[in-house]
Amino acid sequence: MGRETEMMASNSALVATIENALVAHPGVLDSAVSPSREDLDGDRVGVVVVLSEMACVLDVREDLRAALDGAGHGAEPAVLAVARVPARLLAPIEELAGPSAVSRYEPPASELEEGIAARLASILGRPRVGVLDDFVDLGGDSLTAVAFLHAIQEAYDVPLSLVELFAAGTVREIARLLAERLTTSQRPR
Repeated sequence: MGRETEMMASNSALVATIENALVAHPGVLDSAVSPSREDLDGDRVGVVVVLSEMACVLDVREDLRAALDGAGHGAEPAVLAVARVPARLLAPIEELAGPSAVSRYEPPASELEEGIAARLASILGRPRVGVLDDFVDLGGDSLTAVAFLHAIQEAYDVPLSLVELFAAGTVREIARLLAERLTTSQRPR
């Protein structure tokens, strides 16, 4: 089997795994896999989904990741929720709605981001939280916010208000805000 034939077989198995997981997902009403060869050849896979009212794009993304892991694929799904799947997907999902509309996991890049993400995942009962995932989109509300803020205060001895948490939204922005405060609090007066 040549390299190209091997790649095509691997891509077909990957797409089949994704499609089976999407069909079985109770919150997915319709879906399509992004045509991007870069995604299929690399470690990312683009997926466009139409969700039911009660479904969450982050849950779909993580369920897809679990299905891919279970099938031995190391690909990381990037999911775009849309009102209607286009008749033909001619472009990668980032070109359909812009990179910020796509739900993709990005791992923590620093110890601070890692600590914040781990605390947030624990409080929200999620297996993992990426640095671009939004607190509210993850299911965070005012009650979980208070628990999370308490955990942050305990770990870093830096206060953060509810308003600041909801305004920052993502782990990356919360880490940026805390890093500024940590730097300020360590300066000699």
